[in-house]
Amino acid sequence: MIKKFLILIFGLYFLTLLQTSFSVFFDVRGMVPNLVFIAVIFFNLFTSSRSWWGEISAFAGGFYLDVFSFSITGFFGLYTLILVSSALFIRFIFKRYVKIPVIKKL
Repeated sequence: MIKKFLILIFGLYFLTLLQTSFSVFFDVRGMVPNLVFIAVIFFNLFTSSRSWWGEISAFAGGFYLDVFSFSITGFFGLYTLILVSSALFIRFIFKRYVKIPVIKKL
């Protein structure tokens, strides 16, 4: 459990540094992909709805984005609020009403 937590924290830290440092040079028509948001969404989609790892990853990713990037509104917890609310949406609404097909091994 601690190993999974440390891998999650360092992975999100690396993605945040990659996004805020290097991805601004590789923009497409002025738009930069939000790597942390994409990683948190994928992590929430592919974890079970009984574990809280999705919300933990959303909080950690949002906190790192708040620390390393400048928010236009000046509100410190904006990215954390957005990521945690999207993680809760996926957990309580999306996973309850949408079934994702799973390929089983033969």
